[in-house]
Amino acid sequence: MIKNELWYLLIDGQQDAESGIVGNFYAYGNHLGDALDKTIKASNDYKFTNHNLTEASLLDNFDVIENNKELVKIADNVYMRPTTYTFPFDDPDKEFIPPIGIVKSVFEGEYEYDLIKENFVAYGADDNGIFEFELVLTKQNLIDTFIKTIEFLPTIDGFWIYLKNYWESDLTELWVAKHFTDMHMVIDFLKSQKKNTLENGYLDIVVHSLTGETNLTLDDHKKIQLHTKDEGVFNDFIGNIIELGYEQARDFYNLEFGYHHFHYRLVDSLTRTEFKQMLTDNKFELVDKWEE
Repeated sequence: MIKNELWYLLIDGQQDAESGIVGNFYAYGNHLGDALDKTIKASNDYKFTNHNLTEASLLDNFDVIENNKELVKIADNVYMRPTTYTFPFDDPDKEFIPPIGIVKSVFEGEYEYDLIKENFVAYGADDNGIFEFELVLTKQNLIDTFIKTIEFLPTIDGFWIYLKNYWESDLTELWVAKHFTDMHMVIDFLKSQKKNTLENGYLDIVVHSLTGETNLTLDDHKKIQLHTKDEGVFNDFIGNIIELGYEQARDFYNLEFGYHHFHYRLVDSLTRTEFKQMLTDNKFELVDKWEE
């Protein structure tokens, strides 16, 4: 394998029914998702299950591996520090686990990481009459909750996907599925393409309702957002979110602002070129592209 990238990975997992475990790993890969996959497979032999990537760093000095006697090689192109750390698995104060597709960097940000919590903010109408909502969720809850929020919309009148310019250093592209005008069509597509859409850190996924010019978005930072001009839609949506058990925050923190972070896709997900072909096969249309 071509050793084109070296990643540091902080991974937590489950050692047994009562204990969580944290370990420091280094792995070569074609991209972060590739390095993560190699590490997960190798760490299974070291009592790691239910893996969560909680921190990462792209290293530009391979000497970190080649001349480091503190590391143990556990598989081809995968190394770990032999010391691991355990914690009570049901610890209510354990750190926020980011959804698949985004992870914080080892570099200190503007804010402490433990400020990120599962909660939402809601803003009254701006000068354009748009109400705004944002919800941050952990890896465990994000996908199921986003699917539920699609059902909260009054109608489904559009579905589109933005491919971000930093995915393989290309243009930002907008792809639209004009024929996706049914809630079940949208949900079935997202579920069938979960690794390529909901778990892809390089996309904005937008479900549109004509009522109030409403857009429900799962953005590239894995936040659920709602923008609408209809106050009734806005209030009903928030009421449904509260019924799911989420609370409104006064101080709202997320990986997009104030934290160094990486976006990534899973190893067995589609490349950008393959993803665009998949969209074409599903009758999406490329309607615009631009530099950012």
